[in-house]
Amino acid sequence: MDLAQFDRQLTLDHDMLGLIVPGLTRLEAEWQDARNLIAARQRGYFAPDEDDWARRMLLTYRNFRQSLYEIIYRYIRYPEIPGEERQLHAFLVGFGAALTLMSKSLKLIHAYEREPLVRAKLNEPDAKYGMEQGFFEDVLRSYTSLGNYRKFGRALWFWRISRRKIQRLEEEKPGEWRWLVEMIRKERGVVQRRLRGVLFSRLRYDWGAFWRTTFAPVSRTRYGLQSLVARACSGVRTTLHYQPGLTPSMLQSLRSMLRPGDVLLVRAERKLTSSILPCFWAHSALFLGSELDLEPLDLLGHPNCVKHIGNLREQCTGLGSVIEAVTPRVQISALEKSLHADHVVVLRPLLSEVELRESIADAFSHLGKPYDYEFDFNVTTRLVCTEVIYRIYHKRGIIHFPLVRRAGRYTLTGDDIARFALDAIASSPSPKVAPFQIVSLALKIGNGESQFVPDSEACQELRRLLEGWRPARAGDVPEYPDPTCFGGI
Repeated sequence: MDLAQFDRQLTLDHDMLGLIVPGLTRLEAEWQDARNLIAARQRGYFAPDEDDWARRMLLTYRNFRQSLYEIIYRYIRYPEIPGEERQLHAFLVGFGAALTLMSKSLKLIHAYEREPLVRAKLNEPDAKYGMEQGFFEDVLRSYTSLGNYRKFGRALWFWRISRRKIQRLEEEKPGEWRWLVEMIRKERGVVQRRLRGVLFSRLRYDWGAFWRTTFAPVSRTRYGLQSLVARACSGVRTTLHYQPGLTPSMLQSLRSMLRPGDVLLVRAERKLTSSILPCFWAHSALFLGSELDLEPLDLLGHPNCVKHIGNLREQCTGLGSVIEAVTPRVQISALEKSLHADHVVVLRPLLSEVELRESIADAFSHLGKPYDYEFDFNVTTRLVCTEVIYRIYHKRGIIHFPLVRRAGRYTLTGDDIARFALDAIASSPSPKVAPFQIVSLALKIGNGESQFVPDSEACQELRRLLEGWRPARAGDVPEYPDPTCFGGI
C-alpha cells in the first residue's frame, strides 16, 4: 500500500472507530440492563426469545470485535510507519481500538465469568447466527493473554513519550482528534486499574482449561454411550407382531382435518421408549402437509424453507409430512411414518397467519440438528421432539409454555403440552380465544383398533390420560357409540 492509500485507509479507520465506540457503549448499556438475563437467571433457563436476544447481542459484539481487530492489526507496526505525524496518527487509531476492545471485553468477562448459565449460552455454537463454539472462552483467553499485555505495555510507553506531540495535535485539530485522545485517557485508566485481576483471571482460565481438557473427553464418551443406547432402544418393541391402532383409513380421515402448524402428540404401545417414559404422550411432531398446503402461507420461498423443499417433496408420500426430532436428528418425515402408532391428539395453535408462517419457518431452521439425548432445553444445538414445539411456539401470541424442572433439568413433555392446552381451554371464556384448540383425539381402546373420540368427550378423555388412565390396557374401557366420529373443525 502506498502512502496515499495508507492515509485514506487511516482516515476511514479513524471515522469507523468514531462509530464503533458509541455503538459498543449502547450495546454495553443494553447488555448490562439485562432484563432478559435476570429473568433467565431467576427461572434457570433461557426462553427462546431470550435465547435469540442473547445471540443477537453477542453477534453484534462479535462484529464490533472483528472490526476493532482489523484496525488494530493494520497499525500494530506503528513504529515502522514513515513520517512522525503519520506514525502518531496511526498509533492513536490503533491504540484507541485496542483499548476499546480490552475495556469492553474486560467488562463482559467480569460480568459473566462466574455466571454458569450465561457463560454456557455465550459459548454455545449456533449455525443460524454463524457463531462458533467457545466464543466467551476465546474472549477470555485473549483478555488474559500475557503477550497482549506486553504489547499493551509497549504502547503505554510510546503514549508517555509522545504526550507533548499528542497534546499539540489535540490543540491544533480539536474537532478531529480530541474525542479520540480523551477516550484513550479514560479507557487507559480503566484497563490499568484492572491489570492485577489479569493474573487471577489467567489462573482461573488455565485451571478451567485443564479441567475441560481432562474431563471433556469423559463427558463426550458418556454422551456418546447415551446416544448409542438411545438409538438402539428407539425402535425396539416388546412384541414381534406389532400392528398400529391408527389404521390407514383412520389416517386418511385424520389427514382431512390437518393444517400446517398443527401439533401432533403421539403414543405407540408396545414400544420400549413408551414403557420407559413416565408420560403418556411419548412423542410430538409438527404437521407440514405438502407443498400445496404450505403455498398459501407463502413459505415455499422463505429462506429457511427453500433448501428443504426437495426433501419435503421426497417425504410427502401421499398424506403429507411432519417435522420431528427423532434419533439421530431433527428431520422431515412422512405423516404415516410418524403416526405408526396407536394414539394421537391434534392441537392447533390459534395464531395469526403471520405468526403461524414465522413459526413454521423457524421449525425449518432446526432441521439437521442432532437429537438431544440429555433432554437439556438450555442447549439449542441439540433438540428433543417437544423442544421443537417449544422453540417455535413459545411466546407466539398467547402461548407461554412453562418448563418443568426434572432431574436437575428444565424440560417440556408431551403431557406438559397437553396439560397446558387443557388448562388454557378451561380458563378461557371461549375455546376460540385459548392458545390451542383440540382438533382431534384418537385412542386405541383395549386390544382393538383406534377410535376417534367425539368432540364433546375429547377434553374429558384427554384429562383422564394425564391423570393416569391407560386406554390400551385390558379392563374397564369405554366403547364410543360411533367409531367414525371425530373432533375438529
